[in-house]
Amino acid sequence: MSSSSREPNLVILKGIRPLLSWDSEFLINEDKVRYRTCSSIHRNTSSYHMSISEPEIRELETFIPVSPTVFIYNKDSVVENSYASIEDIPAIKNDECLWIDVIGVQNEVLLSSISRRFKIHSLVIADIATNDQRTKLDVFEDALFLIIKLINSNRDTQQISIEQISFYMKENILITFQEKSSDIFDSIKNKIRLDKGRTRKSKIDYLFYSLVDKVVDQYMDVLDGVGRKIEAIERNLMEKLSRDTLASIYELKREMLFYRGSIVPLKEIIIKLQKEEETQIIQEGTLIYLKDLYDHVVQVNDTIDVYREMLASFISFFMMLNSNGMNQVVKTLTIISTVFIPLTFIVGVYGMNFDNMPEIHWEYGYFMVLFGMAVLTLIMFCVFKRKKWF
Repeated sequence: MSSSSREPNLVILKGIRPLLSWDSEFLINEDKVRYRTCSSIHRNTSSYHMSISEPEIRELETFIPVSPTVFIYNKDSVVENSYASIEDIPAIKNDECLWIDVIGVQNEVLLSSISRRFKIHSLVIADIATNDQRTKLDVFEDALFLIIKLINSNRDTQQISIEQISFYMKENILITFQEKSSDIFDSIKNKIRLDKGRTRKSKIDYLFYSLVDKVVDQYMDVLDGVGRKIEAIERNLMEKLSRDTLASIYELKREMLFYRGSIVPLKEIIIKLQKEEETQIIQEGTLIYLKDLYDHVVQVNDTIDVYREMLASFISFFMMLNSNGMNQVVKTLTIISTVFIPLTFIVGVYGMNFDNMPEIHWEYGYFMVLFGMAVLTLIMFCVFKRKKWF
């Protein structure tokens, strides 16, 4: 197929996203439009599969929406599904819980659809779509909104990545928003599928606790890696002084500062969740688990404080070793200078070239002066050694 025959189709497809974002008529029925758009793209990519280049196919795929994972469960059953439209998610019964796990927070159409379906305030949606929010808890009359940071550590590259996770919880409904796909909640999903633990037997607030507890456990895993780095730095400090070691200390110190800013607010948030006036959604039976979660957060904060103090002590120790090394150099130069001061004096005396100097005309005068200088040097070294100056 020629390029001219492809261009109209590509132009139409590229115009889909601006149309859905800004046209008010389409926003009313945007889920239906998304479904038709997805079908249209599927038909177009199928019919032109042999003629459209791979980069063009990838460009088309960026407009295909990713459906969130939906769990509807109670103590007797569980249904896991992905729906083409948020409006297709069925209403739940009184004894059922709904968990919607959304991957990707930049899909304006999806967020708008969720906002309308579950009556989420536009400011909350704006916070969800902004990935540099601080850790915080907002309490509404019928809902809780929590933003926390997920810290991931790559075991191979030792690189740290930060991701924002948002939780919106109403009665029997929990919606989680992640920036990118992650396996952190896979174990909880498996427990729901296999009916393991208390999740399916409890209300939605227990699932909320379990997910937050998973994030806090991830903090502990990351801090274990930080602890190993600190041990390596301590060994390096004892072996040699290096600017790379000092740079590693300051890098970890910056990381600890960020961890503290992200994790410390969780203490106040969990305390707030345990207050009586804040527990309209949190069940009384879940409070004991929140206390356990609080203990975990306190442990994480204490670990961060210990690591920060250790890093600060490493910096002081590095400076002390560096100062001691400089002092040793100065001491060595001082000893050398002290030894040469009397020798310079003697050489200066016999270098004045006066005629009336008997030692100059003595046959062994030169050798006696050298011998005296050597003895004087030896005596000075013995005195320095006795005083433990070196």
